[in-house]
Parts: sequence; C-alpha cells; structure tokens
Amino acid sequence: MPLFIKESFIYKLFDKVLIKPYNNSLLKKNLEKISNCFKQSFLYKAIEKYLDKKPYFLNSAIYRFIRKIVKVIDRIMDFLHKTIKKWLLGSNTFFELRSVKYSTKEKNLLLISILIGALNVAYTATGIILDTVNLYVSYGLLAITIVFFLFSKNTNCFKQSFIYKIFKSW
Repeated sequence: MPLFIKESFIYKLFDKVLIKPYNNSLLKKNLEKISNCFKQSFLYKAIEKYLDKKPYFLNSAIYRFIRKIVKVIDRIMDFLHKTIKKWLLGSNTFFELRSVKYSTKEKNLLLISILIGALNVAYTATGIILDTVNLYVSYGLLAITIVFFLFSKNTNCFKQSFIYKIFKSW
C-alpha cells in the first residue's frame, strides 16, 4: 500500500477503530475455527468436487455444432479482414489518416472539429428518432465544433488564448 495512504488520517482511524481490534478479537478466532471445521466437512468437499469437475457440455453435440459454426464465421471474418486491409492499404483514405500523425496543429484541429461535428449530428439524429434529444448537449457540441473550426483557421488566436496558456504551463 502506498505510503501516502498509510499516513492518511482516515486510514489510521480505520486501522485503529476496525482492523486492529478485529485482528485481536475473539470473533476472528471463532470464525477461523468455524471456517476450518467447514473446510473439513462433507458439504464443503462435495461443493468443491462439483465446482472442480469438467463441464458436461464439452461433450455435447449442440456445443460442438456451435463451435463449428463459430469456426466457419471466424474464417469468413479473417478472409474479410485480410481483403479489406489489402484494399485500404492502397487507398487515399489510408494515406490521409496516416498523414494526420505528421500534420500540423491546424489540420489536427480541423479534424477534431469535423469529428465532433459528426458526433453531434449522430447524437441529434439518434435523439430525434428515440425522442430523447437534449438540446443543451447538442448546442454545446455545436459550440465546441465552431470553436475548434475557428481555431484551425486562425492559430494565432488559439496560441494567445487564456486556455492554451494554462495548458501550455502544465
């Protein structure tokens, strides 16, 4: 346990009031004796034997059938994964996403703006369909999208903002 927790007032109080008295109590000694008696009992041994046995379903025909279906689906998904990966490696989308790592802050802010805007559209559309839309959340995401978009267009404004200076000082 870390030292700052052991030195805290709450831990010392908890230790003094509950842990040490329980460790020295007659209740603990009696519970240990009861526990040892239970571990020697027929009921405990029967439960332990039951829990340690090999499951019956491993030999079941339905289980083997489900395993074969999952195996076929797994092979199909593996084939799709390899095919789609091969297609995407030569695409422009792959190169654009890969270039995000080396892009400037302006492009990163624009990308964040686009992603938050897409999240906002999805949230609002789903909320309208399910009739659970919260306009405050939707307007908040729209405001964040606009702020990121404006910062991506004018980085000098972003670098001189109060929030940027606070995060830069950390």
